[in-house]
Amino acid sequence: MIRLLRRFWPVTLRMQLMLILLPVVGLPIIATGYVLKIRGHEAFVEEKREHLQGINALMARHLDTRGGYDGLMRHYTGADDDRREKIAYLNRQLRTFSDQVAEAFPGVGVGYFHLDLNAIVTYGPSDQYDKTVGMTIPPEHPGWKVMAGGAPMTVSGGQVRGNIMNAMLPIKEQDRVVGYIWANEFLDAIERQAGAMRFAVQTMTLVGFGLSLVVVFFVVAQLTNNMERIKRGLMRLRFDLGSPIPPIKGEIGEIVDAINGLAQTLLETRSMHNNILDSLADAVITVDSKNMVTYINPAGCELFRCDPLDVVGNPYPTLFRPDVNFSSPIVDTLQTGREHHGIEVDYPLPHRTPRVIASTSLLFDGRGQKLGVVAVIRDISEQFLLRRQVAQAERLAAIGEMAAGIAHELRTPLTSIRGFVQYLQGSSDPKEWQEYGGIIIREVDGLNRIVSELLDLVRPQPLHPMPTDLNQLVRETMLLARDDASDPRIAFVLELEDNLPRIEVDRGQIKQVLLNIIVNGIQAITGIGEIHVRTRAKSAEEVSLSITDNGCGIPQNIRERIFDPFFSTKPTGTGLGMAIARRIVDSHQGTIEIDSSEGSGTTVTLLFPALKET
Repeated sequence: MIRLLRRFWPVTLRMQLMLILLPVVGLPIIATGYVLKIRGHEAFVEEKREHLQGINALMARHLDTRGGYDGLMRHYTGADDDRREKIAYLNRQLRTFSDQVAEAFPGVGVGYFHLDLNAIVTYGPSDQYDKTVGMTIPPEHPGWKVMAGGAPMTVSGGQVRGNIMNAMLPIKEQDRVVGYIWANEFLDAIERQAGAMRFAVQTMTLVGFGLSLVVVFFVVAQLTNNMERIKRGLMRLRFDLGSPIPPIKGEIGEIVDAINGLAQTLLETRSMHNNILDSLADAVITVDSKNMVTYINPAGCELFRCDPLDVVGNPYPTLFRPDVNFSSPIVDTLQTGREHHGIEVDYPLPHRTPRVIASTSLLFDGRGQKLGVVAVIRDISEQFLLRRQVAQAERLAAIGEMAAGIAHELRTPLTSIRGFVQYLQGSSDPKEWQEYGGIIIREVDGLNRIVSELLDLVRPQPLHPMPTDLNQLVRETMLLARDDASDPRIAFVLELEDNLPRIEVDRGQIKQVLLNIIVNGIQAITGIGEIHVRTRAKSAEEVSLSITDNGCGIPQNIRERIFDPFFSTKPTGTGLGMAIARRIVDSHQGTIEIDSSEGSGTTVTLLFPALKET
């Protein structure tokens, strides 16, 4: 189907627009006409039903004013068992009004039926249907349903008068149905009226469709003429940007003005292009698909120390030292099509080797064919040397800060040791030697602990990883933590997720990390508090362990220094615990995160990669 449509689809814009616009404009008109015809016929029939029931209401109102059948029969003076006389009496009472109604509504037949007499009392116009007076209605007549159900009804079909639309209304007296009233009209007459209405709708639909054809043709002709003028103008602009398209009125004229403005801008841009490239501080060089230089700006000539006449048209690799196997980003982009953005590289030029930032992009023509590569190169040799100097200064500052921390941590115990030794030099009391000797030994142990922690930080112990159940490791660590923190004011809460993926860690070192964090949390709690330990599978590839305390929290201004060596908020701390913890977690390809609010507690979260079970 699609192939057939493509085969016979018109080529010209005029015919394409006609084929598109005609259904768009014509189909709604035709559909509207069809809907109007259907809905109009339904509305007309419904209006007829309401009209006939309105006549019934008029007939019923007249009967009510006469007191109904009972009221009329009070003045009857004939024999009670004479049915024919009773019918004749009621006919005389009601026939005049029935004829008046029938005369007021030409083509409509009206009348009364008496249930007890089982007879038609009147049928107007009486000059046509007086012979039906006294007749009953057949058993299948819908009038029986009206009298049995006590509700109005409108039906169409063959009845006493013929093929009619018959509206019937029950007559109720003293909560009893005593007959019914009807008003009917021939279906042929109704159909003729409906046909006249349909003809009018169809005529207007055809007229509207014809007018839409004229409008569509005019719009398409006007549009295609303007498009042809634009097409011819664009063909001229292709070769001469100074030849504008003739002006056109309306919105298309605005497009023409925009095209002319664009052409003028391109004309100005073409003259500015070389000036812009020449004024750039960065080197710009273009190379074609054959690796030949096609353009280089003055900044590029200064970088490569060359004359553009000697470079353009020559192979690009000749700009570098021949004794160096150098793969330029430009060559890589030509060979692989991979573009580079802001990469740092050393350029081995014949006279020097500058450090540069290079960005390369492919060049394409209007048909998408690759023309070559353009590169923007910035010499950052001075900035590179400055960065190296700054980095060296930062390393020296870090070493100095660490040395100051070490000196501070060692000075206090050494001062104590020196004081006690000086005192003991003048003492011969064995008890003093025994008492102060123990203090000296404790201070020496403190020095040894500081040195051991420092060695752990700068010379990590080798890892002995093994598949580990993190929940079991937490339970074992909590036993040690409870023994360490015998203070009953601290409550430990474990929330360990079931079926947690295993991790591969050095159990001893991870226990050291957990104990360090838990001890810090205990020390942060001044009153009754809680240490909450939670494990969960963050994803299929990662397991998390979080330790939360409700202690004093960490102030914002020192939070970034928590992992710095020798930084501690405790007077007796060495400041190496969290630094060692971070080093151990990093060695397990994990991460450690701290979330704390001053006065609200701290949460330390450890993330470890899950072990891929085979």
